[in-house]
Amino acid sequence: MRRSPWDVRRRKEEKKEGVFVSPLPNRMSITVASAVVSALVSLATQLAAQQPVLPDVQKLGPQVGSRIPDFTLLDQKGQSQTLASLMGPKGLMLVFYRSADWCPYCKTQLAELQTRTADLRKNGIGLAAVSYDAVPILADFSKRRGITFPLLSDPGSATIKQYGILNTTVSETNQQSYGIPFPGTFMLNTHGVVTSRFFEQAYQERSTVGSIMARLGNNVDVQATTLSSPQLELTSFATDSTVAPGTQFSLVLDVRPVRGVHVYAPGVTGYKPIAFSVQPQPGLLTRGAQYPPSEDYHFKPLNEHVQVYQRPFRIVQDVLIDASPQAQTSLKDMTSMTIKGVLNYQACDDKVCFTPQTVPLTWTVSLRQLDRERAKP
Repeated sequence: MRRSPWDVRRRKEEKKEGVFVSPLPNRMSITVASAVVSALVSLATQLAAQQPVLPDVQKLGPQVGSRIPDFTLLDQKGQSQTLASLMGPKGLMLVFYRSADWCPYCKTQLAELQTRTADLRKNGIGLAAVSYDAVPILADFSKRRGITFPLLSDPGSATIKQYGILNTTVSETNQQSYGIPFPGTFMLNTHGVVTSRFFEQAYQERSTVGSIMARLGNNVDVQATTLSSPQLELTSFATDSTVAPGTQFSLVLDVRPVRGVHVYAPGVTGYKPIAFSVQPQPGLLTRGAQYPPSEDYHFKPLNEHVQVYQRPFRIVQDVLIDASPQAQTSLKDMTSMTIKGVLNYQACDDKVCFTPQTVPLTWTVSLRQLDRERAKP
């Protein structure tokens, strides 16, 4: 193959400088490299195909409006429990979790549930939690963490399978984890019918009792802040004062327009709709704010129909303490977190629209570490 003058000149310069420069890749080396890349891509595709697909957990198990199967299971005291024995005067919160032995997110969740037993009882709601753990494991954890509500043992995961929430991504050869459920919570009425359910796609994420109660429109027994702003009375609170990685809780605004005044619902154009937002910060993830259904307002002078709020209403903003390893590392030396937000709105009455308002909001929560202590052998 004939060399170009440029190649000859480059070779001379390399000899002078004592530097060796690899020649440009030839056609064969390019072909080999392409084959290696293709093989790696093929291997990665095969490995991905072998990984179990995580199902949509929202579609698993009894849905809203369906009656759940009954069961008879032993609690941590060795006593038999059924739906009837667990049911409160107004219903039951039935929680499924992975393990009270090796799952730190589960143990942290169970400790949070214990702090809310009085609130649930006050609302007439019973509480129980189900796992595949043996009774001695449940008894050990209950003793160490002061758990008084029923932790139910489902040996062989028969009830978990009957409910259709068995974690099918875990191989039967995995002796520790096979039999765990996809974690989640069912809210039941006194007839055992599901009235609402709370399942998250990531197993690390757990909704608190306070967050669930707030989303359902119930009162939450926490310290709240009352704010006065033009045309609105605001009550603000966080559903939980202490949170941990994976904790999903809520920031709540109870809004009361003064008599004769309305504010505009999200999505309204031509006016400034009400908007609740949280300032981003490391370690905190935000979900979409939940607004209640609005009502139609007819402004007769313009024959205009617009969606508004003119009665008391609640906005719920779900937030999550990031459970990723990077976030946990950044949060490990922190004992509290201050969350900042803002409420924007424009209020009007039948004659005039007032100046748009911006209300700053602040919440502070304590941070705790996950419970990683195992059951004693």
